Amino acid sequence: MDKKPVSLACRMDSEKAIKLTKEIFEFLVKNGEVVQMETRIAPKIFPHNAVDLKEMTTDNTKFLISVGGDGTILRVAGSLPNRNAPPILGVNIGSIGFLDESNERTVFNDIIRVLKGEYLIEKCSKLASFIVKDSEEIRLGNALNEILIVSSKSSKVLLASVKVDGCFLNRSYLDGIIISTSVGSTAYNLSAGGAIVKSTMDSMQLTPLNSFARSGLKPLILPIESELEIQLLRQRLSAKIIIDGQRTLKEIHPKTIIRIRKANSHTSFIRLSKSISDNYIRRLRKKILGTLRVPLDDAAEEEFNSGY
Repeated sequence: MDKKPVSLACRMDSEKAIKLTKEIFEFLVKNGEVVQMETRIAPKIFPHNAVDLKEMTTDNTKFLISVGGDGTILRVAGSLPNRNAPPILGVNIGSIGFLDESNERTVFNDIIRVLKGEYLIEKCSKLASFIVKDSEEIRLGNALNEILIVSSKSSKVLLASVKVDGCFLNRSYLDGIIISTSVGSTAYNLSAGGAIVKSTMDSMQLTPLNSFARSGLKPLILPIESELEIQLLRQRLSAKIIIDGQRTLKEIHPKTIIRIRKANSHTSFIRLSKSISDNYIRRLRKKILGTLRVPLDDAAEEEFNSGY
């Protein structure tokens, strides 16, 4: 039986990422692995084993190494097949890389651990988005992080009606709406005032952007099985939809209904901790929250009693 190859993808606008990907390629070959390259990077490293991301599945790929950062992972995850996509080992060379498990200092030791089978798989749900026209759904694409709906004119606010599972929730003036997965809760959603949701909690979150004070729409966490309907109501003002920061659909016209629900696919990440929960909390503390260094003997100042 032929040996399944390890696949490589990387950030193409970074010489640092390309150089590290080449080193990973050479390391894998020295360790007896068959390696295939994403078509974009193959000409720079090994042109003969180029494979398109959409053709990589668990049937023909052992796992995929993504070198770059969260943006690279989102691009890769959005290009892989919706069914049977291989698990991703993210290698961060950027600033945060919350979704990445490895980095340039630990990557070679981490790869050895993966090749030995010393890892866990974290399965993360996606959201599917649709435009509804004449009662027919037109599929837009799946999101691992978020679906962003914003005004096509930055100085103009949208008027949007929101339904949850067919029940009217709110009508608001706002700059836009973020609908995020649990994975995406630490991305744009967090910057916009949404909550951090642990990745093991399968949910979606609706977070308004600069909603008008009297409109009342607030961040809302819902079960992943929920279905959202957002209708654009303001006349002569179009919107645009941005999926995972990778794909933009412009000129979404007034009266359009946008429908969002759980996708029939997921993204799998390779994790190198004793549990998925432990891994998430460690990444959250290290890459998002940080730790304040406070002396353990720190205490409040005692009140002064003057005796009067």
